[in-house]
Amino acid sequence: MKNIIAFIIVSIIATGVWYLYLKPGDFTAKIKAKTTLGTIEQSIKNWKEGAPVTEVQLGDEYTQIIQEFTVQDSTHIYEWQLNKVHDSLTEVTVHVIDPTHSINNRINGLFKDTDFKKSATRTVLEFNELLQDHLDRITVTIVGEEELPAKFYAYTELKGLQILKADGMMRDIGHLQGTMATYDIELDGRPFVQITDWNRATDSIKYHFAFPMIERDSLPVVKDIKYGSRPAQRALKAIYNGNYITSDRAWYALLNYAKSNNIKVDLKPTEVFYNNPNMAGDESRWKTEVYLPIVE
Repeated sequence: MKNIIAFIIVSIIATGVWYLYLKPGDFTAKIKAKTTLGTIEQSIKNWKEGAPVTEVQLGDEYTQIIQEFTVQDSTHIYEWQLNKVHDSLTEVTVHVIDPTHSINNRINGLFKDTDFKKSATRTVLEFNELLQDHLDRITVTIVGEEELPAKFYAYTELKGLQILKADGMMRDIGHLQGTMATYDIELDGRPFVQITDWNRATDSIKYHFAFPMIERDSLPVVKDIKYGSRPAQRALKAIYNGNYITSDRAWYALLNYAKSNNIKVDLKPTEVFYNNPNMAGDESRWKTEVYLPIVE
């Protein structure tokens, strides 16, 4: 009997110590989303102004993001843990901590709905609502292996955050279109973006915004416009429907597909655009072909 009582006492003490000092968060929530780790990673990083991301650990099956929110006179730390269930399903666990008031939050949370818990709940629900709305507006369809055709093209060189890729395109599209028209250059397909460097740790890219053209002997010399070519190459292909700002969602889907099928790829996607954003219309119908080169 004494042993049983001792065991109960030790268990209560151990549980109390864990709850007050070792439990991962003052508040914890879980959500699931039918999308990739990368899509949720980018959504977390860009959904809230004034909530800086202070740490990121990237992986194929697991990603962790630490984000700070200022709530009145406190700093709330959100630890987002993203676990890949399968290629199209991700489970997100969110641990929220207020380092200044952590023990008080845990004790009071046993007996009532605290302001801290209400704030954390609202924040997670708001993110989940925005994420689901985003997913409703886009579609990514994996096509499989295809050939990315050879092209000669005129292009501008750009760099910046991947979330700002479309801004660079909008800036230069008039210059490229005007040059094509002024010098009567015959086009050879739809405009495209060729990523030349993708730094996943910083979400930064370098890229060419290009208009494919029929190569000719005499090429006009125009400020900021260069000429290049690419050979035909095998690639994984996806169709992305949605705003071009978030067409990188297809990059992550193709990375998942490559990983699941043991295909070695080069992290330099090409995007071919079928719609002119200046013409507006239903952006969920905008079409982009996205290619991720296969390393032979």
